[in-house]
Amino acid sequence: MNKFIGKQAYQNMAITAPRIEDPHAAITVCLETLLHNLKILREMPSGGTELFNKVASKCLTAIYILQSSLDFDKGREIAENLFKLYEYVKYQVVEKSKKSNTSDMDCAVSIISEISESWKAIK
Repeated sequence: MNKFIGKQAYQNMAITAPRIEDPHAAITVCLETLLHNLKILREMPSGGTELFNKVASKCLTAIYILQSSLDFDKGREIAENLFKLYEYVKYQVVEKSKKSNTSDMDCAVSIISEISESWKAIK
């Protein structure tokens, strides 16, 4: 394959990339993924291993996606409160990564579990 064909294939893929048809379902998957990985992280010894870092990274990525999806224009108060809750959960993940005993992963799991159940009940 020459460079031109490869470049053209890349450009075509970028143009025809799939769009999210159901944003509600995308957030549901993100919340479920976050909850699943938080539960794994809660049971693991604090930081250091490759597996721990991978799970923590998945948590932080999911939190980033959730925070980025908040619409502060349509629901400012709710968005601000959710942002703060996601920040708290992120803080717990980072604290656990630092091999800190101050991390409250039970609380983080509880928060995301409640948000997830509430989100599922909306639709």
